[in-house]
Amino acid sequence: MTSQDHGGLRRGAGRKPGSNAYGEPTQPLRVPVSQVETVVAFLDAHRQPATAENPRPMSLTPTTVALTTFVSRVPAGFPSPAADYLDDSIDLNAELIIHGHEAATFVLRVKGWSMMQAGIFEGDRIIVDRALTARQGDVVVAITSNGSDLTIKRLGMLDGKVALLPENPHFKPITFEEGDTLEIWGVVTNCLRNFRRGGR
Repeated sequence: MTSQDHGGLRRGAGRKPGSNAYGEPTQPLRVPVSQVETVVAFLDAHRQPATAENPRPMSLTPTTVALTTFVSRVPAGFPSPAADYLDDSIDLNAELIIHGHEAATFVLRVKGWSMMQAGIFEGDRIIVDRALTARQGDVVVAITSNGSDLTIKRLGMLDGKVALLPENPHFKPITFEEGDTLEIWGVVTNCLRNFRRGGR
């Protein structure tokens, strides 16, 4: 036996093209050794499905905090405090909760990144109204027969059938076959994000 009888490339050997989780061909990518762990962690985090956790009801007797609003639109800087610019005060409870839906409105915390292109990120809190009837295009919190978590997706259509659509290219839509179940837990009406966490 010579060295040419073994080793080297073999036709058909190795992983088949498109056999990965995405069903697509792969492409080599060079990453500095010191950054491998960071890149892998980044990709892993952005592949986590977005779920809603810890539903909490809104207070039926919320404290009213009046915030001053301004007539002028200021792209940069801060509006003048002159009286001519003052408009009115705004009640965040009235802005975030549909009147009459107080008892059906909940706050849930988001975990995961599958709705990132809709502006919903991990750690955000979403306001969900269970009294609203979901319409195509709404962002909804849903329960499917494929899982027990409250999942966040956009309600839409795919090939003429109802589907839950992610807002992250790393995820595939959730489609339904005969016998599958879909329960719309509520409709997402607002998203709350903290830009300054902790401290004062």
